[in-house]
Amino acid sequence: MLKVSGGLVTTDYATDAALKARLMQETRRRCDQAEPLLRAARRALPRLELRFDLTGRSAGQVVWRSPHRLCIRYNLGLALAQPDSFVAETVPHEVAHVVAYACHGRVRPHGPEWQAVMRHFGFAEPRRCHDFALTDTAVRRQRRWTYACGCADHQLSTTRHNRIQQERQRYVCRVCGEPLEYRP
Repeated sequence: MLKVSGGLVTTDYATDAALKARLMQETRRRCDQAEPLLRAARRALPRLELRFDLTGRSAGQVVWRSPHRLCIRYNLGLALAQPDSFVAETVPHEVAHVVAYACHGRVRPHGPEWQAVMRHFGFAEPRRCHDFALTDTAVRRQRRWTYACGCADHQLSTTRHNRIQQERQRYVCRVCGEPLEYRP
């Protein structure tokens, strides 16, 4: 049911493979723990793929490939830095997204359905964000691009810059209402 791919990080953990195995085992355990919720909703878990290729500040992510195929991506860099808390917090968080989707369809990412699954997993107060220490190697920062309007300069992310350059999006200043123009 689980397929593994990706992951290129050196480790303080015994081996990358050992941590990946632990993450897979905990993911399976949490899926099994959610079985009563799925039975009550008369639903089954979609097919899951596990990947260890997430980078940046996010600890985990669920990607909807199709209604019957989901992918959980884990940030192996963050997991290697703090494996115990990563396994204890991130795995249930991501599995809860999958279970909430399986039981209720598309819902708000950290809405009441997700929170109910997290409480079922034993989290009295489910949290939306992690508080893992981020090392410089684990953090990917986007370049900032200078844009100007009539009243100020603005720093836009690479994502927004690319949208403007490809003419897919137009941004205006919240203060003066003028369109933002690129200043190389």
